[in-house]
Formats: sequence, structure tokens, C-alpha cells
Amino acid sequence: MKTKKILLLVLSIVLFSCSENDDIPNQQSNLQSGVVISFDDDYVDEWFEVNNVLEPYDWKATFFVTKFNQLSTAKIQKLKDLKIDGHEIGGHGLNHLNAPNFISANGTAEYLNQEIIPMETLMNNNDLSTTSFAYPYGARNTTTDNLLLNRFEIVRGTTYGNANPASQNCYYNNNNLVFGLGIDKNYSHFSISYFLSLLEYAKNNNKIVIFYAHKPVPTFQNNYETEYQTLIEICNYVKSNNMKFYKISELYNLQNSI
Repeated sequence: MKTKKILLLVLSIVLFSCSENDDIPNQQSNLQSGVVISFDDDYVDEWFEVNNVLEPYDWKATFFVTKFNQLSTAKIQKLKDLKIDGHEIGGHGLNHLNAPNFISANGTAEYLNQEIIPMETLMNNNDLSTTSFAYPYGARNTTTDNLLLNRFEIVRGTTYGNANPASQNCYYNNNNLVFGLGIDKNYSHFSISYFLSLLEYAKNNNKIVIFYAHKPVPTFQNNYETEYQTLIEICNYVKSNNMKFYKISELYNLQNSI
């Protein structure tokens, strides 16, 4: 009889332990809803200016910079100032290469030697070391993911379209590979009301929306530009609804705190 009781006790402990572990992935629902606003390329002057415009919203962003070797001292200082102001500076490749195409033609070692390692060295030497990376052109595959996730804590790809908010792929997914939705005005899915509907879905479901832009401007004139008004509407919604502005590296920290 004692043996049976002991076996029942052990079994109950095992079952309880399994149910506790099974609940772990669902803990993401307890996250504070919010947004990641990210910018790509080398529009440092424009990033610096829009920071002044959006300062009243206590916003935070991640700026993925490319062609670091071509930046002036003044622009590098502006990146440092943005970092001091609480923003994040991420990597976007030294030469803005299409990773899958380049690797297919030249191999992974050459890609690292031309695109990643010199970028990291320059950023490190300027006190702008990074743990995050965004793919140029959003071009990626399993090979590039495996390669870059060995060097960076979190990597961002891209997603497109105006799918129903519940079906969108631009939410933090408790993974170190995430996808952002473009908010430049030239995208066919551009719609401020749609972007706000994604934020509403995130608010109601404890999710984090990931957006990306390129060049912030007062008025749209060329491709890959995001108007101030779009950013103001997004930031106003986030602040008015007590949501949080996340930097992309914070998503990695969230993943590892669960």
C-alpha cells in the first residue's frame, strides 16, 4: 500500500511539472502590449530630426544603419546622441548586400568578411556595438538566419500586405527572428488606419507590433519615405493607450526572461 501511495505521489509531481512547462509559451500573453518602430539605411540626419518631432511622445526606436564606413564624423555623433537619448543603433550590413544572393555566389565566409565583420568592427570602435541586425531588402533564408543568429541576438526580416490583423506576421513571436511591416507611403498596403488596427489588435491581445521605415520626411515625395504624420499617428496611439515603445533588443531580453 505504501508503495502505491509513493508511486501516485511521484506521478502527480511529474504531471504537475509537465503542465507547468506546457504553460511557458503562453506567458507571452502577459507582456505589455506595444510597438517596435525601426528605421533602415543611413538617413541619419532625418532620423535625428524626427527624434525632435516625436520627443513629446516619449518614443523609442531602433535605427538599423548601413554603409557605416561612409558616414561623416557628424553623422556618427548624431547616432551616438540618439543612443544616449535611449534609442538603439542596430546593424544593416556594411554594403547593404542581398544576403542570399551574395552567399549563393560567394559563400558565407566572404559574406561575413565583406558585410558583417567590418561593420561590427567600425561600430564597436565608435562605441555603437550592436546585438541586432535587419536584413537589407528583407532578403533572407534559413542559411542566412543560422549564420547571423550566431552573431546577433535578434534578427529582423520583413513582411508585407494588409491581412486581417489576427493573421499578420508583424508581431513579436517569442523568437529571435522577427518580421516587420513597412510603413513607407509607397507600399501598396500603406494605410494609417490599417496600421492603427494592428496596434488595436496588439493592445487587446497583449502583443507587440513591429514596424519599419526608411527616411522620415514632413511630406512624401519619393519611394521609401515615411511622413511625419504617419509616425505621429502611431506614437499618439501608443501613448494614448498606455502601450510601450520597445527597442528591438528588448524583445530578445523578453524572450530570455520568460
